Amino acid sequence: MPLTLDLLLAVLHHLGVLILVGCLAAELAVLSLRTAGHGAEILARIDLAYGLSAGAALSFGLARVFWGARGSGFYLENPVFWLKLGLFLLIALVSIRPTMTFIRWRRLARAGIGAPPAIEIATTRRWVLLQAGLLIALPIFAALMARGIGL
Repeated sequence: MPLTLDLLLAVLHHLGVLILVGCLAAELAVLSLRTAGHGAEILARIDLAYGLSAGAALSFGLARVFWGARGSGFYLENPVFWLKLGLFLLIALVSIRPTMTFIRWRRLARAGIGAPPAIEIATTRRWVLLQAGLLIALPIFAALMARGIGL
């Protein structure tokens, strides 16, 4: 079977999503440690990978819309596609607060200022959990869309 553009875009899109999920799980793991406050540098790096993987997943997903085998009409006329895209953008908006927090924590750590208070770590963890909770619906929407539900 030859490697087609559609297959390549699908693989890259799915890899972006899988890396995104792994980064989110890694953030939650670090935030769950008793030493989470000392992980500012690693959290900032994981979050950067999270953002890059989200950008890749979105870019390759949109490339599939316009250059994939199904054609743009399959996606653009399907309300489930728009729900999926809207949910992805909502997750991106929710991710802003933890990202800004990780950047601030890294700056404080580099300045030699101690770990953030436990309550701030717990609050940030809840924001990351919210992203994870919202993320659960994405593959549901993807499966519905792939089966033409909504057209």
